[in-house]
Amino acid sequence: MTAKEYKQFRESILKLTLELSDLKRIEYTEGNQNENVLWNFEKIARKLGLTPMQVLSVYLNKHLSSLQSYFKDGKEHSSEGIEGRVSDIINYLLLMLAMKEKYKEKK
Repeated sequence: MTAKEYKQFRESILKLTLELSDLKRIEYTEGNQNENVLWNFEKIARKLGLTPMQVLSVYLNKHLSSLQSYFKDGKEHSSEGIEGRVSDIINYLLLMLAMKEKYKEKK
């Protein structure tokens, strides 16, 4: 893959990843997507007595586990495909940084 091809590929993946983030945020925030993108993590954290970062960690680890299986056997074990898993991982990492930023303000 040439540098030009990689740049186009990377831009395509990141565009789809951000679109996926916007689409899923509407579902996961139950109508609170404009006021608080972290709403789902905070709601579940309160319910389970965890921090929002711990909840995010569980979600992220599910996708990382799937990625590790792909590295091991090269097979896609999910209907959303490995590209979807990678997009979810990127989005969870972005949400983690958003949490870090939001919660440092409160300290």
